[in-house]
Amino acid sequence: MKCNVCEFGCEINEYSRGRCGTYVCAGDTIVQDPDIGYMGAYPVSIESIPLLHYYPSGKFLQVFSTGCNFQCSGCVARLLASGKHLSRTPLTPSQVVERALQQQCLGVVSTLNEPAANYYLFRDLAVQAKEKGLLTGCSTNCYFTGRTLNKLGQLVDFMNVGIKGHSVQSYKNCGVPSSAPVFRNISRLFDMGVHVETSVVYCRGNEEDVIKVAETVSDISPSIPVQVMRFIPFGDAPIELEPSIGEAESLCTSLRRHVDHVYLFNSPGTILLNTYCPECGGTLTEREFHGPMGARPLKPWINYTCTCGKSVPVRGTTATESFSEAGFIGGYRISRAFGMVHSVLICLGILDDFRLIETWGKISDTETLMQIHHMIQHPYTYLEFIRLIAEMADVPERGEELISYIRTRLELVQSIAAENSGHKVYYCMGSPLFALNAGRMENSLVTFSGGVSINKHLQKEGKPGVNVSPSFINEHNPDTIFISGFLSRPLDEFYSLCRQYGIEADAVKQQRVYEVPPSWDFGNPRWILGLMYITDRLHPGNSGIDLKMEADEFYMQFYGMPFEEATPNRSFHRPSSGTWPRHVLRCTHA
Repeated sequence: MKCNVCEFGCEINEYSRGRCGTYVCAGDTIVQDPDIGYMGAYPVSIESIPLLHYYPSGKFLQVFSTGCNFQCSGCVARLLASGKHLSRTPLTPSQVVERALQQQCLGVVSTLNEPAANYYLFRDLAVQAKEKGLLTGCSTNCYFTGRTLNKLGQLVDFMNVGIKGHSVQSYKNCGVPSSAPVFRNISRLFDMGVHVETSVVYCRGNEEDVIKVAETVSDISPSIPVQVMRFIPFGDAPIELEPSIGEAESLCTSLRRHVDHVYLFNSPGTILLNTYCPECGGTLTEREFHGPMGARPLKPWINYTCTCGKSVPVRGTTATESFSEAGFIGGYRISRAFGMVHSVLICLGILDDFRLIETWGKISDTETLMQIHHMIQHPYTYLEFIRLIAEMADVPERGEELISYIRTRLELVQSIAAENSGHKVYYCMGSPLFALNAGRMENSLVTFSGGVSINKHLQKEGKPGVNVSPSFINEHNPDTIFISGFLSRPLDEFYSLCRQYGIEADAVKQQRVYEVPPSWDFGNPRWILGLMYITDRLHPGNSGIDLKMEADEFYMQFYGMPFEEATPNRSFHRPSSGTWPRHVLRCTHA
């Protein structure tokens, strides 16, 4: 039988479950695989979905299942997109609705995996949610057939449509023939009165394609927000595809010629998460980076009309108090938790999908994830995280080998730090004006290596940090500045921003600003290399650390390849983009 959910029109029979792997035949009808349900349900702020013009600061219940009809390189949620089942009992739509009501959410929203892979499940959820007065929406690639879209548009209140690009090639890169159905569906949803926001991936080199997306969205309505997702190379994607934050900000300026509201994500410290009046350019509300593909309002957005008289289209009313998610919960941060678990398993020699998914199923409850979130913030408690994952994967002896390796290096750094301390350090991410939380692993590495973190003077916290003023940096005058190895910034752009903002700390004057190598300071066991990198920079000539030798030893012992052959990206679990020299991974999520 032909599936009519999306434009692929797969044949579903006893031998085929479709491209997304989630549909089966029941007599003469195509139905959802009965084992499919919702694998998680967490309360989140709407800006972490992200939606910026819909019930600002509203609390919604985020749900996700498994399966996707696209095959995108560097997918941030590859496990859920793969269609593989987690070994835990899924939630039914009625259980999701009950939980949303219990937690006093405004509605429910399907994210992370593609709802086209769970259409019948999501349809049932939307119907039951509406019966209880809840709002319903999703993040989707919107490759539905026109028939399905018309039915779905009557059930949902809002959508964030993820656009891969405008050109045929941008969609072929995801195994999809054309972008045409997506823009057709956006237009239809808009006409049906569904609140629509769009997001488009920006890779270096596809600037013209992104501009074409903005032009096409503008033809539907210039009032539809366009969210630019600066590409972060996970999985097998090469780091050369990652545009700098400065390049992304320049592109966003160009897009504003076509649409009224352009927002830049995955770019800590940018002012382009703020809402500006399209008429006079005045600031209507301010936001800051809040993790991958997320934002956080700095204060409630109450007035949607500019002083010049121009009104900004916003659906719904603003919550008077923002909801703050705990730990890994919220938006796409849960995918980072998965990547951290995966990174340890890889170092333990576990490469196959089944063992990975089995282990994740044992630790993915909310309580354990909160425990892990605390474990990964300090070098010695991270060793307990390794021990936990090794035990869950039934390889405790391999866990002890990794722990022993790291512990030896920790003792070396401690001996160096004991004789060299007091160096003031500032740790930022993506911009000099985005400071990482004082309690994060990166700042623990600074303290462990004998440095004094000025981040300890921060009066508030965010995810993973907060915006600061130039005066904060100048007042505390760091001797050295480190830029995160996860979301970084080229040094030439960084120094230029320091001049622009009037940052005159000794670290800037003496050119002691350093980019930590990709994913060497957080998210995976390679932080031990980051610790030695930081120690070497804080105590030049006194550390006695041979970083190249240490990196080669680590990569050979735990990845089976010399460091010099690696081409790192921002992935936590993979030491290199592309194909590993000695191991070919079938699983390529971030």
